[in-house]
Amino acid sequence: MRWLLGFVFYKIAFGLLSVLLPLYITHVSQGNIVVWGIFTATATFLAIPFAFVWGYLCDATQHYRFFILMSFASVTLLIFFFSLTTNLFMLGLLYALIVIFEVAHEPPKNVLIAETYSHEEWKKAFANYEGWAELGWVIGLLLGFLLAALNLENSTILLVSVLFSFASFLASAILVVDPALIFERGLVSIEKSVSVVQRGAMLLSKADDAPHALEGFRQENATAFCLGLVLFALATSTFFTPLPIFFARSLALQTSTVFLLFLLNSSSCLLSYLRVQRRIDQVEGTKSITRVAILRSVLVLLPILIGVIPILPALAVSITILVGMGLIYAFYSVAVLSLSMEVIPQGKAGLFTALIGTGSAIGCISGALIAETFGFQYTFIASALLFLLSFIAFKKFA
Repeated sequence: MRWLLGFVFYKIAFGLLSVLLPLYITHVSQGNIVVWGIFTATATFLAIPFAFVWGYLCDATQHYRFFILMSFASVTLLIFFFSLTTNLFMLGLLYALIVIFEVAHEPPKNVLIAETYSHEEWKKAFANYEGWAELGWVIGLLLGFLLAALNLENSTILLVSVLFSFASFLASAILVVDPALIFERGLVSIEKSVSVVQRGAMLLSKADDAPHALEGFRQENATAFCLGLVLFALATSTFFTPLPIFFARSLALQTSTVFLLFLLNSSSCLLSYLRVQRRIDQVEGTKSITRVAILRSVLVLLPILIGVIPILPALAVSITILVGMGLIYAFYSVAVLSLSMEVIPQGKAGLFTALIGTGSAIGCISGALIAETFGFQYTFIASALLFLLSFIAFKKFA
């Protein structure tokens, strides 16, 4: 999977931007969190229909490489223009365009992995990709920490991210190729249909009466799976969107320290992906997903303890939350990516990105609004409840 090198560079760029952008926009808007929430929510909502379009077009044309290169090239130019202005309207417009073209690489990337490997290898392949991507994210955050510690201007750090984004385009132009044949997802769809019929026939043949047999026959609930994806993304976005500002404002942490906290989160994610790659049999589909959802619903409540129990060091609690969330995330990520390629039909590869985008967009604005209006504690409570609802939805899936 040499072609992953381009995605590593891309994640380095966005690792830098993940912390820099909310702090940059909030500074330009004179400390208003809602402005950042509106930016992210608007951009993500606008990107949702494009996720469907990109997914449909890449499957229809089978030119997956083209959409990856288009995404990387467009984002590189847009980040460069972003670094040249402090006008809020222009920043909002450019950010929306960045997100719209950023999602263009997701559907073709998922299809490339699914069509390059057999169904039995999907979990391992997705774990491998996510591990390399997380490595890039870690490098980006580490670089952001070092650059912030050197007191470099935000505009300068933005230009560094432009260089890595451009490197992702060059590497992908050299290494990414379209698969010679497109058939693996079609075979999986046929296998699942045959499996459903076979299980139903076996239950009927072993039962004394048909109605009793059918009670034990359960099909996967695709709607519940899709709802679970939206709710999990909504909960995650509600929690993480105002989090850098919570660290900077409520805990009075320096920018370099905020980068360091998110670096610890991504480093723990990377360790989790490495563990998953070595023990892929531990990724148990729906079981892994539901476990992560319920554990996250507990972890996001921990920041409330900072105010309730004064003797708890704020930094220690923050590290515990971010490291804990990182250590379990790989099990969710690999499981949902693999299941999505089974559940979502061919020709609708963008649906997965669109569902996550829907939840993320709502979470961006709701997280910021709740934090600004009622306080950060209520944001954490709302996120916990949403993770719990996603747990229920995924339990209904199968």
